[in-house]
Amino acid sequence: MKATVKKSHMSDVLNPFKAKKGEFVQGEERPTQWEGWIYCKNKDGVNGWAPKVFLRQIDNNPGKYQFIRSYNAIEISAFEGDSVEIKETESGWAWVVNIKGEDGWIPLVNLDLEV
Repeated sequence: MKATVKKSHMSDVLNPFKAKKGEFVQGEERPTQWEGWIYCKNKDGVNGWAPKVFLRQIDNNPGKYQFIRSYNAIEISAFEGDSVEIKETESGWAWVVNIKGEDGWIPLVNLDLEV
């Protein structure tokens, strides 16, 4: 699906949180403006937010989760008027690819979906 950036988004994530499918992480639900996210810490000690639907909680072990698919929290900088291709949406964010072939997350509210 194509979209146009209606509000610029600047990525300030220098060391994005990443996890591979099957990886275990520590996690907790924290207040955030975005519903459906868990704050995690991976095996490398990197903290970051991950979509709750990408995780399964480990029974009888509060705060321990396992990724059911790989995840990368890299955000993309995009400017008003840019055209992007939406590859996936999750919990208020979209994974997009720009015309340069760069990909990453951007808030859905920053995009004007083309129909």
